[in-house]
Amino acid sequence: MHVRDEMPSRLAAFLQLRRADVDEVEVTEYEPIAGGYSRVMARARVRYRSGETALEETLVLRGDPPPGVAMIETDRDAEWRMLAALTDLDGVRVPTARHYDDSGEHLGTKAIVMEHVPGGSLQARIEGADDFGDHPERLARAMGRINRIEPDQLPADLPRPVDGDARVDELIAMWRTGETNSGNSDPVARYVAAWLDAHRPPAVPLRLTHGDPQAPNVVLDDDGDYVVVDWEFASIGDPREDLGWYNLYSSAAGPNLYEADPEAFLAAYRDETGFDESQGNQLSVGDFTILSSVKVGAPIHQQIVRFARGENAGVMTAMQIGSVMFGHGTFLDAVAGLDAAHRAIQAGA
Repeated sequence: MHVRDEMPSRLAAFLQLRRADVDEVEVTEYEPIAGGYSRVMARARVRYRSGETALEETLVLRGDPPPGVAMIETDRDAEWRMLAALTDLDGVRVPTARHYDDSGEHLGTKAIVMEHVPGGSLQARIEGADDFGDHPERLARAMGRINRIEPDQLPADLPRPVDGDARVDELIAMWRTGETNSGNSDPVARYVAAWLDAHRPPAVPLRLTHGDPQAPNVVLDDDGDYVVVDWEFASIGDPREDLGWYNLYSSAAGPNLYEADPEAFLAAYRDETGFDESQGNQLSVGDFTILSSVKVGAPIHQQIVRFARGENAGVMTAMQIGSVMFGHGTFLDAVAGLDAAHRAIQAGA
């Protein structure tokens, strides 16, 4: 995927190997597109012929960039297994998984080939809108449908914590190891980790988490239905990680459909997941807004360290240096607000 001019012929040959039901494959259009955390992506128009019959379809390719460029590293093997599993599950609509080059031999890098979903993003629909319509409830229910998928419905080799408490342990540990792995002192990270450890949210059952739920990762197809894309951060964890990450991301790059009416959003979410108010409330969203941020923040911080050592040359990586410093102030403010909320609850108990 790294050499554009080669891709029409390489993709045609790859698809020919996987389509024994057709006589000829021709890639008539191929263009790179944006998408994901520094993944390389492309859209291709493909024509198949079998005897006198011809048909066409549009496919999307998603692969890894060249080494030493990515702002964050994720695993295409794991993403492929997840996408393939979700393709076969009811309840959450995803782009249909079609093929996978698991070695990079055919497409120049490990690459997923999937269905192209025509339509626009939820972000484009709500950005600048005065009225969000039913999208806050629809998004809450879409997230709830993801978060009600249980571990035994997913690939058996997918890593999973022992239980919900163990998952919170992992997230807090990531706040601590982010500092120890960098070689730099970060008292803010130590303070946040200590505060989180002292104010642990009540555990809930482990479920599927998307990992990066945000409006740009929801496509509205031609019928207006939601299709959830970009599953590179998907894992088994505490489902409220998705609520927290959505709140964090959308507060920085709005609009935030949760903030439009938090109680209505959470009521719809609880209706889908089966959680009660003690498990899914505004305080737990606040806790997981901080807890879940480390899943993306820690890997980005590690790439910044590699950038400083000359091991990563990505422009996007360099741009994140300012984000880390801005994040310090944001997290300190967030902890102060949550601490006040916890104290108020304790005082009223």
